[in-house]
Amino acid sequence: MLESMGKQPDRKRELRSLVIGRVLGVLCHVMGWLAPMYGAGRLESRNVSEYETAARYARDCGREDFIDCLLTMAEVEWEHEKYFRSRVLIHTLGRRLSLWPAPPPKEMIRSSFARESEERLDLAEAL
Repeated sequence: MLESMGKQPDRKRELRSLVIGRVLGVLCHVMGWLAPMYGAGRLESRNVSEYETAARYARDCGREDFIDCLLTMAEVEWEHEKYFRSRVLIHTLGRRLSLWPAPPPKEMIRSSFARESEERLDLAEAL
């Protein structure tokens, strides 16, 4: 997507993501898997809405060719969040932790996007 717009990944953001991933990986070996699974689940939860937002931006700037890929990525992140949540909840201490808010059902990713797009189209036609 970036290449099609003549752009490249932001090196600072890529480095930040690399560091976060490596730290979570090291923490698995140092303190067990609960903290890294918890941290990863929180990150994945945010990623779902970030991809949904990116799909809205793509729609709004006329890049319909990006929408399906971005919504698919939101669905993949939803699956990742589900996995990490399930891992945290099987841990004795994890069941006592206050978890991040659960994302809406996976089906809502595309249905809410479609509904919102229809509403925007109806509003534009009414004007």
